[in-house]
Amino acid sequence: MTNKQKVDMANERGIDLPLEMLERDIVAVYGVFAKKKNEEFCIYVGKATNLRARLLGSSSGHIHLYLNNNVEKLVPKLIDQHLQAGYRIEVRILEEVDYQDSSFSRAAHRLAFAELKWIVDMQKEGLCLEQLPEGAGPYSGAYWEKYYKN
Repeated sequence: MTNKQKVDMANERGIDLPLEMLERDIVAVYGVFAKKKNEEFCIYVGKATNLRARLLGSSSGHIHLYLNNNVEKLVPKLIDQHLQAGYRIEVRILEEVDYQDSSFSRAAHRLAFAELKWIVDMQKEGLCLEQLPEGAGPYSGAYWEKYYKN
């Protein structure tokens, strides 16, 4: 199945994707939004060095997984839950990030920092609270609850 066919199938199932990702490689922070009538909120913020691959790629693309009824991972599961609740899903480019640099470390940190800023802003509004930072292991939450929770 081509990427265009995946985009069309997603649209038919209630998911709107940024069409510019079909025309060019996009390094960006993206948001997944649930929309219904006058209600709209962000359910996930992510980063991608290639947005098309991150969403549509056959190994772990969020939309590819959802379209193939694989909803075990967080993003496909959130998409499925909100579609079943009558929402339409829209994936938006929140910020394109300059990934050109003489240092991979600088470029990678710039992208990670941009994503983190968006997540922190969304979480201040009570959104995207199911997201955990990279490196948070299976016992991190229990440890935090035992020693740090107010």
